Amino acid sequence: IYVSLYGTDKEKKSSIIALQNSQGWVRRELGKHLRMRNTPEVRFYEDDTLDKVYELEGLIEKIHEDHEEMPFNHVGFDLILEDLKNAESFLVTAHVSPDGDAVGSILGMCHLLKKLGKTKITPMLADPVPKVFHSLPGADTIVNAEEAPTDYDLAIILDVAQLERTGKVADYIPASKKVLVIDHHLVDAPDGTLGVIDASFAATGEMVYELFKTAGIELDEEAAHCICVAQITDTGGFRYSNTNARSHHIAAAIIETGLDVSPICHQVFDTMTLPKFKLLQTYLSRLSFCANGKAAWSWLTAKDLEEAGGQREDLDGLVNYGRNIEGVTVGVLFSTLEETVSKVSLRSEEEFNSAQFLSQFGGGGHAAAAGATLTEPLDAVKDKVLKALEAALEA
Repeated sequence: IYVSLYGTDKEKKSSIIALQNSQGWVRRELGKHLRMRNTPEVRFYEDDTLDKVYELEGLIEKIHEDHEEMPFNHVGFDLILEDLKNAESFLVTAHVSPDGDAVGSILGMCHLLKKLGKTKITPMLADPVPKVFHSLPGADTIVNAEEAPTDYDLAIILDVAQLERTGKVADYIPASKKVLVIDHHLVDAPDGTLGVIDASFAATGEMVYELFKTAGIELDEEAAHCICVAQITDTGGFRYSNTNARSHHIAAAIIETGLDVSPICHQVFDTMTLPKFKLLQTYLSRLSFCANGKAAWSWLTAKDLEEAGGQREDLDGLVNYGRNIEGVTVGVLFSTLEETVSKVSLRSEEEFNSAQFLSQFGGGGHAAAAGATLTEPLDAVKDKVLKALEAALEA
């Protein structure tokens, strides 16, 4: 008879002795119910199954803790490709408030996975795809993070290296799940299991192109369209300082697919919604200068957005108008869509590192373009950031 024992080792030992002393009575009672010529001997043994279960649970918990503490494994595109080939189902995502690089990279990755013969792919974003990117091939397949995706083998996060920056999607990526990261931002402590993080790339979309190249898969027009939008939005149409020779080689490969990039550039850069135009008017009417004219800043609120009839995406790019003024090194846009949550967007010239500056406020991004979200009222954030910005520019 196997018995479960509780208590200290001394108490367990006493229990076993008590049971052994009662084995004659137990044997007689068994004999009344067993249809056997001889009643078998009765012996008692401790059942340590529960102890083993608790031990296993402890080991599993330790594994999870160790997994969370494991350093991020920086690998090359060849190993990334092997992981993509070995997995069968995927969750593909990017950061909240998606821009052209986020949307274009997600869709470019989905095209690559399909070329690799994969069919179980769930592209997902916490926020809606901005209207300006609705024409991208496959944009209508990106689902909102309102309900959990079906089970998947591999999570791929693009254009960001922190899971919390994927918003609601992060709720569907448990610590036990393998996470592959592909990002071109300056990051000190990336989340995830492994990936490529390389700030020398002008856009994450360029990194997706490198995966096509590594796989030996020819770029078609649909994939080229997605990578094109990713690239031109993050290089500002090849005007930003992150543009390099590789960017132009990739642009040449995109054009060689037969893709007509002219209407795409017109849609991305030259088309402005009426709500965005109204918000631009408000932004410019409030524009102020500090740090002896080296910084130009303005602010917009949820009420402004509502009165203009706009969406969050209509705020994109407004900060550039301040930065583009002669003599201005840094353009700043403060915005708040919730009472106690404020955002700061920075665009800067080469001599000022926006990402490094905003790191003190929990933000990040590129040297020339960065952002931060603070859980404080707008006025408090303006005072805090502008004081720090003046000190940095006058140092």
